[in-house]
Amino acid sequence: MSEEKKTFEQRLARLNEIVAKIEGETLPLEEAMAAFAEGKTLIEGLQADLKEAEEKVQKSLKGNEEN
Repeated sequence: MSEEKKTFEQRLARLNEIVAKIEGETLPLEEAMAAFAEGKTLIEGLQADLKEAEEKVQKSLKGNEEN
């Protein structure tokens, strides 16, 4: 399943797995760098999702204030 089709929660769980793996294991440099890159990509996507959700909430709240 592509990252775009995974839910926010699934992508967050994957990020947590990556962090635990990096923190808990002695990884070869190549594997550590690949995990870091995947984590960075996940963080960027999750941040974008959170920003979009926040904008929707703000828009909804603003709409309620106008009514």
